Amino acid sequence: MERDEAEALCRRNAAEHPDRAVAQWRAQEREDGTWSVVRIGLPPAAPTGTAVNADERPPTPPDPRPDVPPTVGPLA
Repeated sequence: MERDEAEALCRRNAAEHPDRAVAQWRAQEREDGTWSVVRIGLPPAAPTGTAVNADERPPTPPDPRPDVPPTVGPLA
């Protein structure tokens, strides 16, 4: 297969192939100088339009320590 033929097949696959939503096709030259078409799988598309919210944190309980520090030593 020549390069022009491979590129034409890539365009046809991109327009008509049933897997066109999940794959791409590219022309690739082999070591012997001929051309072939390779299929490249695409990663799954991320969902659009949906927001993912983190869970709300529970309220923080009041601090159990006293407001005034305890007296330290006999002279305090």
